[in-house]
Amino acid sequence: MQKTLALFDIDGTLTTADTMFAFARHAVGTTRFVCSLVLLSPMLVLARFGLIHRGAAKGRMLRWMFRGHSRDHLEAAAITFVHTVLPGLLRAAGIQQVRAHHAQGHEVFFVSASLDLWLAPFAAQQDATLICTPTHWAQDRFVGLGGPNCRGVEKVRRLKEQVDLASYPSIAAYGDSSGDTEMLAIATTAHFKPFRDG
Repeated sequence: MQKTLALFDIDGTLTTADTMFAFARHAVGTTRFVCSLVLLSPMLVLARFGLIHRGAAKGRMLRWMFRGHSRDHLEAAAITFVHTVLPGLLRAAGIQQVRAHHAQGHEVFFVSASLDLWLAPFAAQQDATLICTPTHWAQDRFVGLGGPNCRGVEKVRRLKEQVDLASYPSIAAYGDSSGDTEMLAIATTAHFKPFRDG
């Protein structure tokens, strides 16, 4: 059997919405979430247009939203998020494709800019290896990103740390944004904005 690697972006590819915002709202409540977005909107706009670093903006936003919440609280919230909120955001056709790759004995990786805090339980549920932005904890509190934002060239760099891409004659990649361009470029079969009908 030919070795095949299946690489899936998550936000916008397997889901219809950004899991970071969905998880933050779930973890801290709608009122705090909305107030935080209003307060931080100037920074988020600057990040959107590349005027400040996306990773730095992400870390600051989440640190502000999660202030006062313990690691135990946030990790428990991640479990309930995966079981109660995330199913409503998943593209059915995308999850079917994940399962199809598993059924053929392919190695499945989820490669995302979102954090392991809420993606690790989802990846475990789907039996996928996770490559994503790590969480930094200090004294049982969220303090920011534990490494580079896993987007663009960082996705490929992290993949190469874990697997020998040259050993896979077949690489299928699924993505939906400019943050996936480099990952799609290493694939033998690239799918841009798939699963839009499900």
